[in-house]
Amino acid sequence: MKFPQRIMIAAWGSRGDLQPVAALSVKLKQMGRDVLVFATPPATDLLIENEVECIMAKENIGDFVSAMFEQVDLSDRSISGVMKLAKFAKSYLNSDSYIATQREDMIAAIEAAKSFNPDLLIVPNILYGPYMSIAELFEIPVVTFDLQTNYPTTELPLFTMEVGKVPDFLNRGLYKIKAWVYPKTMKPKFDMMRELCDLPLNTYRNGAKFQIWPHSLPQICAVSPTLCPQPKDWPEQKIMSGWWILPSGHKYVPPEALIDFLQCKPVYIGFGSMKGNREFCSKLSTLAIKGLYMAEAKGLLLGGWAGLTRESLDRSSSEGQKLYEWAQMNVFEIDACPHEWLFSQCAAVVHHGGAGTIAAGIRAGVPSIVCAIQGDQPFYGSLVRRAGVGKYLGMIGSKALTADALAEGITAVITSQSVINEARKMRSKVQQEDGVMNAIDFIDKMAVSYRYPWPLKK
Repeated sequence: MKFPQRIMIAAWGSRGDLQPVAALSVKLKQMGRDVLVFATPPATDLLIENEVECIMAKENIGDFVSAMFEQVDLSDRSISGVMKLAKFAKSYLNSDSYIATQREDMIAAIEAAKSFNPDLLIVPNILYGPYMSIAELFEIPVVTFDLQTNYPTTELPLFTMEVGKVPDFLNRGLYKIKAWVYPKTMKPKFDMMRELCDLPLNTYRNGAKFQIWPHSLPQICAVSPTLCPQPKDWPEQKIMSGWWILPSGHKYVPPEALIDFLQCKPVYIGFGSMKGNREFCSKLSTLAIKGLYMAEAKGLLLGGWAGLTRESLDRSSSEGQKLYEWAQMNVFEIDACPHEWLFSQCAAVVHHGGAGTIAAGIRAGVPSIVCAIQGDQPFYGSLVRRAGVGKYLGMIGSKALTADALAEGITAVITSQSVINEARKMRSKVQQEDGVMNAIDFIDKMAVSYRYPWPLKK
């Protein structure tokens, strides 16, 4: 069997989720492969900018995030806050409009595959996991991918937990719990896709039991093995490839005022695609500016979806007014800026710990401070701490993550030569990795060698 030449990729998520997909697509195109990506907007602009053929899903991640953060305060760590989040998720995911959108997108993806005629499918494992059934419909190989360590191992906990939080011998037990919860939660979406593909719901075509998760299909973890070494107990069809880095081909033109401000080597603070209501934005902005003030460090505030700005400070109080006036002189604000251009010019980077931002910070060779909000962020924060390249301060909204703690963390990483040296060492190591080519080599190998549970087209 020849290496796949026509590759279809399904992708779901914000900019940090789609940027690796864009990197993989660009490299495949450079190698002469034909690529079609079915993805959720608004980050599909990355694909369009890089001339990758793209079909946009009806589901818009911006709308999803806005709906969630307008109703739920992710910084609320109380039992009530957790219950509100669970209630919103259940209500949103089971709403008639959401289910109808999912069905429309599944049909659109199947029709796109019929028109494109791929000889290999690449799909993410989490919310777009059901799309793997398209490969079985067309009798072509499928390779799944994650931006986290999403496969059972004794060496690491679930990717939503801190490394070292529980003894290693409990790790597989945690995965067994997920192996019960996740399939149960996701089965309606898998059933919908398999019905649309005219496939049996509970078995593959050959009669073998259908596996939602964990499955035995080829799987790539697009994470640096320098930061997170590949578990020794993974089977051969699972690989830690390294980060998928999009070549820096952007034509970013920074404002002169930003160039001038960067001469002071400020501390960057930004929370990427994390978004919230006015109260949430005020909490994050106050935490960021007060932390910088207490550390006596000049800062660069990137607004992003979180909307960080001194304008969110409560100026009705004397402290709020004082912070506002200090920020006018010592904090530069900008709505957006390419991380790969910006981070190396900062003394340290403070962020939420998203997969893409973690990669950018480490590749810049500067210390990271992670203030997590949700998902895989505590996991990545704990990896930063374990590697000695920065600090993990905990979850925003927790009693431990205060402005005092942030100030102490900033002071510690920008004055610690050992942390600075470790960050530079890790930068050198990860820059030698070629995660995209490692992934492509693995994809080609699996396409010709892995025995799928369905017959492949000759």
